Parts: sequence; C-alpha cells; structure tokens
Amino acid sequence: MTAFEDKLNKYVDRSNSFIPDTIDLSKTVVHALDIQNLCLDPNGADYIESVGGAPSGAESLGPAKRLIELAREKGMKVIWSLWGMHPEGADIGIWGLKYPSWREPNSPFNHGTWNGALVEGFEPQKGEPVFQKHRNSSFYGTAFNEYLMQDRAEYLVIVGSSTANCVPTTARDGFDRGYKVIVVADSGTAIPLNTHGRNPEFDKETPEGYGQYWESLRNIQAQYADVMSSDEFAALVERSSAAQTKSGEQLTSAAR
Repeated sequence: MTAFEDKLNKYVDRSNSFIPDTIDLSKTVVHALDIQNLCLDPNGADYIESVGGAPSGAESLGPAKRLIELAREKGMKVIWSLWGMHPEGADIGIWGLKYPSWREPNSPFNHGTWNGALVEGFEPQKGEPVFQKHRNSSFYGTAFNEYLMQDRAEYLVIVGSSTANCVPTTARDGFDRGYKVIVVADSGTAIPLNTHGRNPEFDKETPEGYGQYWESLRNIQAQYADVMSSDEFAALVERSSAAQTKSGEQLTSAAR
C-alpha cells in the first residue's frame, strides 16, 4: 500500500464501494477531464498548491498520464474535455456575476488561451474525441453522453481536475445516467477555498485530511462513485485484462 492510499483510507470511508473485482474493459471509458495549464502547470494563472495533504496540480499529472497510457494499451476509449469561457463572454452567464474578472477579453479562464490548453505532454491521439465545455459537468451542453452511448460504455473513469468542481458534477451526472463511475483521486486536485487572494483573511494552513479536495472525495464516495488511487485502478485494469484473456482462451479451447 502506498503512502497516498494510507491517506485515502484514513480520510475517505470507502466501505460502500460497488465496482466489482473485474470490469469489462471494452465497456470502460477513461475521461481525461480538464488537464489544463490553468490549474495544473506551475505557471498557470490559477495553479493549485498542495493543501491539507492533497496532491498539487503538478503532482496530479504523473498518475493521470500513466492511466491514459494504460487505457490506450488495454483498448479502452479515452475522451478529453477542456473547460473555459468564450473569449467574447457569450456563454459566461451568471458566472460573470460571481467572477466579474472573467468577463475581461484577456481572461486566463477563456478558451483559446495558453491557460486553457492541455498541459504539455498530454496529447490526444487519433480517434480520441476532444470537446470544449463552459460549465463544470462534462455532460452539460456537450456531446459527451453521445460519445459514451456510442461506445456502449458501462464504466466511466474520471482522470483529472478539479476534484471539487468539474469532477463531482461530472461524476454525479454520469451516475444519474446509469454509468458506474470511478474517480481516480491522485490524478486530480482541488482549488482550496482561499488561495490566490480570494480571501487572504482566511487563507490559513489547512490541517491534513481537510479542505475541498478531501471533503469532495468523501462526498463522491458516499453518493455516486467509487474513489480509487491510480495504483488501485491500474491493478483493477490488469486483473480485468487477465480475466478477459483467460476467458478468450477458454472459448477458443472449447471451440476446438
């Protein structure tokens, strides 16, 4: 067991896990959710530092990349999303009231900016859909559900950020639509409540196991997904792959 899994077991009650010991990889889609410079590159305008023992933005990238590559190796579909606003503010809606600076033409929260681009080293391959979204859930106003239905997906695996915003809304919407959702905890991070001058008066040290990241994971696990570490999900994939290989061999032998 890794040090991260020790923390995960300590701070998140996973006793109600529902994902079986093996899954059908042909019906599993890995969703590379918003792996963008904005929050995950140290030079990003809203870079996420480690708070309360959660991974920092940069620390989440290794597990995310590993699982995307594993998905390709094992024949799972990978679907990408990019979060942001229209450069002219056409789709900002009520968020413009909450965050007036997002209305600025040069806002780093806009699509088409360096901040809005995928982190270097994360490159979609041919056949991997990439879609833009302007709200937290990947299902809102996009063709994401159609992509999943086309691939007859049963399992939706969320890899990416933010664990307190886009991850839980996407997980909840997926669960409500009947998908068996897995959230890979260490492949994502969450913006603390009070970073980047949002409210310096309350920008204090967060105790280990507290903060948006851990609280969100606790809620995700309690209600609409299974939370796993990247190592746990990788082990699930390897078990499932071995089981499918064995089943195929048995069918071939029986047909002889």
